Amino acid sequence: MKEFPIAEVYWGDAWVDSKDYSLKDAEKLKPVLRKTVGYLVGTTDECIILATDLYLEEKDKDMVNTPMIIPWGMVSEWYEIKD
Repeated sequence: MKEFPIAEVYWGDAWVDSKDYSLKDAEKLKPVLRKTVGYLVGTTDECIILATDLYLEEKDKDMVNTPMIIPWGMVSEWYEIKD
């Protein structure tokens, strides 16, 4: 089975609210700041890719579960968690 390091990613997430805001209050709104941990499946020029689960069965060795794709423009920092 391929080994995947564990990574922690700090990022700003988009959100939406259906209520009305004054322009003054709307200008004060900020992204939701998140910290996410997962198996580092890979990186591309566009994003970092984490997954929550890896399968142990040989027949599923090339499968991952619940991938999370975080665009680099949303990432403030990230690192691999070392033993």
